[in-house]
Amino acid sequence: MEDRLFIIVMNLFVYIILLILQILTPKITRKNIYFGIRIPEEELNNEELKKIYKTYVIENILISIPSIAFLSYWTYNSNSPIVVTLTIFIYIGILFLVYLHGNNKMKKLKEEKEWKGFKDEVVVDLKFSKNRASAASISFWWFLIPVGIALINLIVGLNISSKLPKRIPTNWDFQGNITGYMHKNFFIWFMPLVQLGMTGTMFFVCKIIGWSKQEISAKNPEESVKRNIIFRRIWSVYILVTNIVLNILFTLASFYSFGILGGSVNTIIILFFIFTGLVILSSIIISIKVGQGGSRLEFDGHYEERNRDDDRFWKLGSTIYYNPEDPALFIEKRFGVGWTVNVGRPLGMFLMIVPFIIIVFTLLLVS
Repeated sequence: MEDRLFIIVMNLFVYIILLILQILTPKITRKNIYFGIRIPEEELNNEELKKIYKTYVIENILISIPSIAFLSYWTYNSNSPIVVTLTIFIYIGILFLVYLHGNNKMKKLKEEKEWKGFKDEVVVDLKFSKNRASAASISFWWFLIPVGIALINLIVGLNISSKLPKRIPTNWDFQGNITGYMHKNFFIWFMPLVQLGMTGTMFFVCKIIGWSKQEISAKNPEESVKRNIIFRRIWSVYILVTNIVLNILFTLASFYSFGILGGSVNTIIILFFIFTGLVILSSIIISIKVGQGGSRLEFDGHYEERNRDDDRFWKLGSTIYYNPEDPALFIEKRFGVGWTVNVGRPLGMFLMIVPFIIIVFTLLLVS
């Protein structure tokens, strides 16, 4: 029973974080993009925009209260791990519907106000394009740190293998009782391989940051490039630090299973919770302070973004970019902070579908 309550509390923590991110997201995207719709910068203080955002916040809170109550009740009465995961995705879907409502309001407002006075000005920085990997990303060599941590985990496990029991405890309940084991030969390799796989994924994400298409303001091209480089470097460092700390925690968890570290398993669990909280909090702070593409960085003087009106290429509430004529594979998200793919290209479509296949396959394995 206590385990069920703990899962409810954990899910509740996730729900609240998702709700906070949902409410804050319109405030961390580019200033001239509101709910995924590009608007003239001189209209940013329009009272109708403020009204749409206020209604958006209220709708998120009012809809979330009964949704969270129902999903928590369902989770409590189910013993299936798949339900615990499924409820999170259902809640994300509910929040997305609320966002779509705000996006549709913005589309209608833009049509009513006839905000069509955008110039199709496109600025291309060839120097940035040629040197973007080195200018905006961190060095590959930094990722040898998390790789080294994973190898330490493997080397220690191999060295003490003969002293370990055949079965290694790997799962505990919240009272500290062992609930799962792995064969030692499998576990010694399993955790380091997970760490290396995670490091490879995060390294690829950093490469995507360097490869992605840069959105340059036609009004302030030089400052726009500067902001974008800072934006990419900050997030590259964030990913690297997250990877290093996560690998340290995984190694500590392995050492606890090996019996090298004593004490309660709850110490490891608490460390993971603290780390998760810091990762989420720091990402929110960076997003607010930096903004998408570095658009909210505070420099001397007024910064104005002027870009072409490309709303027609964004589908499903401006969350999917479809432009077969654009050679770029990776592009900045329209709503939120980060990057997405151009599904107008075959590889982009493939990269968009693969995560959903992995999620479905994982849920089927768990069930």
